[in-house]
Amino acid sequence: MTKRLPAIACALLAAAPAWTQVELTGVYEDRLYEDYIERGPGSDLGDFTGMPMTDEARAKALSYTSNMPMTIERQCLSQAPWVGLYRPRQYRIWSINDENYGSVIAWVVGGNYLRDTVTIWMDGREHPSENAWHPSGGFATGKWEGNTLTARMTHVKTTWIRRGNGIPASDQTTFTVHLTRHENLLTVTTIQEDPFYLSEPHVVSRVWEYEPNARQGPERAQCNTANEIPYLEDSGLVPHYLPGENPEEDFMVRTYNLPREAALGYAHTLYPEYRNTIRDSYQPPATCGRYCCGWIERQGLPGGAPNLTCNDGGFAELGPRGRRLIEEASE
Repeated sequence: MTKRLPAIACALLAAAPAWTQVELTGVYEDRLYEDYIERGPGSDLGDFTGMPMTDEARAKALSYTSNMPMTIERQCLSQAPWVGLYRPRQYRIWSINDENYGSVIAWVVGGNYLRDTVTIWMDGREHPSENAWHPSGGFATGKWEGNTLTARMTHVKTTWIRRGNGIPASDQTTFTVHLTRHENLLTVTTIQEDPFYLSEPHVVSRVWEYEPNARQGPERAQCNTANEIPYLEDSGLVPHYLPGENPEEDFMVRTYNLPREAALGYAHTLYPEYRNTIRDSYQPPATCGRYCCGWIERQGLPGGAPNLTCNDGGFAELGPRGRRLIEEASE
């Protein structure tokens, strides 16, 4: 009987859940080599490309004006828990450990003055009632799937999905989040579902790089309000556009010659097959005036993406300042 114990013990160990060997603790800096416009300066007004929006979401987004978040009442409202995928900011991650055994009770993704801290509970606790309080950081539970930490988030607040163009998300939004570390790179993938404003799951994936020498303190923890729009002070006016009156509704059409439906967040335009429907009718703009070599010459190299170079053969045509900026960034 005793000879069988080692075999039984080995079988029990093999059947037990595997403990991950991945350490997430640290600071991860954004490098902005991918999706620079969304992560850097932010999407343009009227740019709903890549979004599977419902008609309700489209109508609400088109009522948005850039003055809206500048009103004092909205300046310090927390943005979506995973809005970091649309902002040029670092992620700082640490763990909450059991004081006796050191096991991880939760992983914490630090926040800042516009994004609340996200806590991913790993101790098997249940999600609260659907009527429970919705904090700015939502409520998330997680588990390891191989080397990927998968979290399920509920209880979020109504907010905007992206920065700068008013695409809404309701408080019924849920997120499935995958955090995967490959050596010094952290990939964060979010799958967002919303029964009111999204006609399909909205999937986003971004990469950060581990930075051992990064600043460890909070990113501007305090938000201070100020009167940014003098004519609105004590006026009682709420910035908005009435239906059909948003002057940026056709921005992507007139700037990039995109079909209107491609710019306004219709789900079928997300798929590669959509290119075949516009192949014969689409005409690219004759010149490029934004986020290209000419833009670099006039505005300077984008500070958040110092290794960007021109891919349209325009390097030799840049003036001395443009060439110097790119040469310095490549050193």
